[in-house]
Amino acid sequence: MYQKLILRFGQPNTIDLSGAKPKVVFFVGPTGVGKTTTIAKIASKLKLEKNLNIALATADTYRIAAVEQLKTYANILSAPLKVIYSPEELGEIKEEMDQYDVCLIDTAGCSHKNKEQLEDIKKLLDQVPISEREVYLVLNAATKYSDLKEIADVYKDMTDYSIIFTKLDETSTTGVLL
Repeated sequence: MYQKLILRFGQPNTIDLSGAKPKVVFFVGPTGVGKTTTIAKIASKLKLEKNLNIALATADTYRIAAVEQLKTYANILSAPLKVIYSPEELGEIKEEMDQYDVCLIDTAGCSHKNKEQLEDIKKLLDQVPISEREVYLVLNAATKYSDLKEIADVYKDMTDYSIIFTKLDETSTTGVLL
């Protein structure tokens, strides 16, 4: 069964570090799926195992203590943290980010039904050319299939993305991932 799944879906992809520097990686998705924690895990792996020069940024200025949480991770990793209050600010700090290999950007979680917030995320993504960015849709593995499908469809209209499933330890049924 495992071999059939691999043949159908392929091997998991990692962040593509080839091409222009910095590689800008966005993490988008609903509230509470673990975007910030996922960024911290990926940042530590890139910094400690691959010895890359990383920077962190957050556009999550809605959630209480969101900036402080990422600032804590940035301090532990000795990485700079930029706070983005508007999509245009990302364009302004992009030049500062050129000295880094990778810039991981946290976005505010939002409902896939909130068109205004989704438009803000789209504007943020549009600040970075497609060739210089990767986008990861972060989803909770315990979310029911119909909601996952609806969320994925909404983000598909916004940009190409890869998927990261979180909270695998919080569900006993992982079939929806397939």
